[in-house]
Amino acid sequence: MGVDRETEAIGLLYDATLGHVAWSDVGRCLTSFFDGATFTLTTQGASDSPVDIVDMQGMIPKVVELYGAHYYDLDPWRLAAIERRVFDRAVLGTDLVSNLDWQNSRVYSELILPHTDVFHGVMASGTLPGGGVYAFGIHRGRRATPFERTAAEMLQRLLPHIGRALQVRARLGALHRADIAASAALDHLPFGVVQLSSAGRLVTANRAALAMLGEGDGLLLTAAGVHAAFAGDDVRLQLAILQAARTTAGDVGGGAGDYLRILRPSGRRAYTVVATPLGQDRGFARSALASQQAAVMLIVTDPEAAPRIEPRVLSTLFGLTPAEARLVSLLAAGLPLPAIAKRLGVSFETVRTQLATARAKTDTASQVDLVRLVLTALVPVR
Repeated sequence: MGVDRETEAIGLLYDATLGHVAWSDVGRCLTSFFDGATFTLTTQGASDSPVDIVDMQGMIPKVVELYGAHYYDLDPWRLAAIERRVFDRAVLGTDLVSNLDWQNSRVYSELILPHTDVFHGVMASGTLPGGGVYAFGIHRGRRATPFERTAAEMLQRLLPHIGRALQVRARLGALHRADIAASAALDHLPFGVVQLSSAGRLVTANRAALAMLGEGDGLLLTAAGVHAAFAGDDVRLQLAILQAARTTAGDVGGGAGDYLRILRPSGRRAYTVVATPLGQDRGFARSALASQQAAVMLIVTDPEAAPRIEPRVLSTLFGLTPAEARLVSLLAAGLPLPAIAKRLGVSFETVRTQLATARAKTDTASQVDLVRLVLTALVPVR
């Protein structure tokens, strides 16, 4: 493999890590560079976690599926590398398992021989964050010329890049899974949560925030970021965002955040907005990804949106009957007792009796105390 081809392979590795190209492009490239016929690249988090087949070239889908489901744990090359702790070192297949032992293995006799031709190999195994491992191999058929030692030497030069690319892939995958979980949690909140970059551009927004921005009533989403409908409000909002971003970037003079009222053209009650920095990182401003990372969080509350408390949750936490729980949930939403009686189709005296019982069960001295307890003990959901 010439210098130019090595450089191309390294570039493809990092492009695949960042999602600019597919890992299958990496597999095809490396298979060609080593004059191989088949290619495998797998990772595994912990010893009891499922295998992640990053890419396999030159094998029919049935072989890929069977290998991942049944034969990965039986692969003699992989098992020998783990048992002898041959990590981060490129080797030939015969350095790990003799040709005779490979032919006599279940993987070869049950999977390889009936479906494909994997015999000679140049390969490597390595470690990943959190105790994970990866296995990398390029192969030729039984009748092909075996790999020479120079092939292992060429692969050894690529190994640091292969290892780093897979480590970054593992970390990005963990972050992605965490982002999905965090987004799902934020979507249950009744108030808006908006994350902005240091330049004020939108990074993420939960469901409530997107609904408010979609209305265009006081807060507007533009290509330049989140803005207020009225000029005076927008000046204060942009200043608060700028100061919070400076704090995230490590400027101690940036400020800890600000509270704002954002008027609404419809005449409805103004939004309450809290602009706050997302931590403090002195390396943030120098990061190549800083323009895409979240630096500021806006928490937007709509006073017009009544909280909805699930009655069954009140029954579980406070031992209320279903009728008492329905009453308390409507109280928390801001309805007065006469309106609640009408909504529930019962007399005013009935709801007063239920209220007294609910206060006794929650050890609260007044209706106000009861509502305060519920709203502080629970996070209302949308």
